[in-house]
Parts: sequence; C-alpha cells; structure tokens
Amino acid sequence: MSNEVLTKADLKKSLTRYVLTRQMCFNYETMQSAGWVYSMHPCMQKLYSDEVLVEKYQSYFKFYNCHPWMGNLILGACLAVESSKEEDATQTAMELRTALMGPLAGLGDAIIWILPMTILGAIAAYQAIEGSIMGWIIAEVVLVAIWWTMNQLFYVAYREGVSFITERSSQLKNFTEAASVVGLAVVGALIASIVNVKFGFEFTMGDVSQSLDDLLNTIIPHFGNIIAVVAIYFGLNVKGMTSGKMVIIIIVIAIILGSTGVLAA
Repeated sequence: MSNEVLTKADLKKSLTRYVLTRQMCFNYETMQSAGWVYSMHPCMQKLYSDEVLVEKYQSYFKFYNCHPWMGNLILGACLAVESSKEEDATQTAMELRTALMGPLAGLGDAIIWILPMTILGAIAAYQAIEGSIMGWIIAEVVLVAIWWTMNQLFYVAYREGVSFITERSSQLKNFTEAASVVGLAVVGALIASIVNVKFGFEFTMGDVSQSLDDLLNTIIPHFGNIIAVVAIYFGLNVKGMTSGKMVIIIIVIAIILGSTGVLAA
C-alpha cells in the first residue's frame, strides 16, 4: 500500500476505532453513524481539511445500520472511494454504503450470528454435558478466527476499492449509477416490506363491501406506504424539522388516525 494515499498505519487507526466503537452512541435516528464517523476520522483527516470534513460528516451522519462485523468491508470500500478525492466521492460512498448495508447485514446475521452460534453452541453444550471443555474452546477459537478474518477483509476492501478507482476510473461513473440504482431498490423494498399503512374505511352497497385500502392498492400497490413515506420525505425538508421530531409526529398521528378508524391495524 506504499503508493496509496492512505497507509496501512492510517487504515489500522480507523479499523481499531471501528472495532472498539462501531456501536458507540447507537440511537434510533442515525443508528451506527456516530461510530462510523468517529472510525473514519483518522483517514479522512489526512485526506481533507477540517472545513471540508464538516460538510462531508453531515452527509455521513445519516441513517446507517449493518451487521457490525460486516461493516468493516463497507468502511474499507468507502475510504477507498474517498481517497480518490473526486468531487462526488462522498455521494458515491454514501450510495455504496446504503446499497450494501442491507444485504451485508442479512449475510452477516446468517454466517456469523446464526449458523456458527447455533452449531458451535450445540457442540459446546453436548461436550459440557459429557464433562468436556473442548467444545467451548473450539467455539471460542472459531469465533475469534471469524472475527480476525472479517477485520482483515477491511484492508482487502480498501485495496480493491483503490485498484478499481485508479485502474478503472472510466468505469467510476457507471459504478456510481449502479450503486445509486441498488440503493434506491433497497429503499423501495423497505417501503413495501417494513412500512405498514392501511386505511380503515369500507364502502358498503347492499351486500357488497369494498375496502378503500384494497381499492387504492389496485391503483398503486402499497398505496398507503408510499403516501406515508412521501409525506415524511417532504416533512423532513421543513425548516427546523429533525428525525427525532418526525418520529414523535408520526407516533401522534398514528395514534389519532388509528383510534378514529381512519387507519386499520
């Protein structure tokens, strides 16, 4: 890495911070963004002036949540993008972060939290019943090996990211557009699967009843979800509005509309 803008010593500082503080100041507004910004600061400080960092960190202090052990890869890739110092580097890095955090979170849960914990836990438990400590020792060794491997992949993600930028700079625009499309697809999938807004009105004519929610969904699938997200999106652009205030407003409106029957469970 001697020819790169960031040295391995710089990257190690960021990785160490990430390992120790990736869940620092975890909250329901920005999730893991505080630990993210704190972790990337040693490298970003070497790349940019303090004035530029203020603007960049405002972008990075947006919603981010991923499996903590898989987030190493995203951090390394984003630092690689930032080290290019392109005008739209932060936008590209943010789109990359948004696109990867969901898929890698699911992958991390499966290959780190669920499979190893279940299999190794069962082996350790059966060994313990037999009076042997070897199952627990094996479980600890394997988990430490996985943890060490994921940390080393941080350097791989940075190195490959730098290679992509320096050797295939002509493809960076296409990469940015692809990351943007994936990011929008992820957001769209979240709107359809996570948001749950249903209207409670029903129209009755004789023996026939028609739900307003079903009618609207035939026009636009997940109509209520889309309207709610659009309203929140424009509401967040109102001067003085914050994500915390918006959460309170949503709770109050949901209680009022739910109790009056406008919204259904």
